[in-house]
Amino acid sequence: MRQDSVLFKTERGQDEIAKRAVLQSRVLRNVLLLVDGKRNVQTLRELMQAISAPEDALEQLLALELIAAPKVEEEADSFLHDDDELPSELALEPLDVQSAKVNTTADFSSLYEQINGLVSSHLGMIKAYGLQLRIEQCQTPDQLLALLPEIKAALVAKHGEPKAINLLRQLGQ
Repeated sequence: MRQDSVLFKTERGQDEIAKRAVLQSRVLRNVLLLVDGKRNVQTLRELMQAISAPEDALEQLLALELIAAPKVEEEADSFLHDDDELPSELALEPLDVQSAKVNTTADFSSLYEQINGLVSSHLGMIKAYGLQLRIEQCQTPDQLLALLPEIKAALVAKHGEPKAINLLRQLGQ
């Protein structure tokens, strides 16, 4: 497992947080709580040492399918940066968030990862934190999609409508 991989809770991991059905170990449960879709393996291991968690705690959670790593690591140099402007040649029509072309039958974990990544990468720390708390509470793809209007508003406020629309269009691809 790469030290810079960012881990996230799977649907099963989120169920475990809500129902406390699988994990008997309080320490492993605490490690599961540390996995938030923002922290990389190295940071998680440092936090695990601070709470005296076993060195293989992440591997145990991965084996139980309570957490996962992204299937494809994002490149450090992503398509758009926070202060990039879209080329004027791109004429984008307004996006109707209610009919956004996100496949609602897509795997919950994948959608969760994409939305969480979008929020953490493109919004300020305070706004991202509030939205990530709401994302963590979601249990279905429909609940995640219901957050899109609020996410769109935050992206428009920070980046302007053309860039916000472009970022939202990347969901589900």
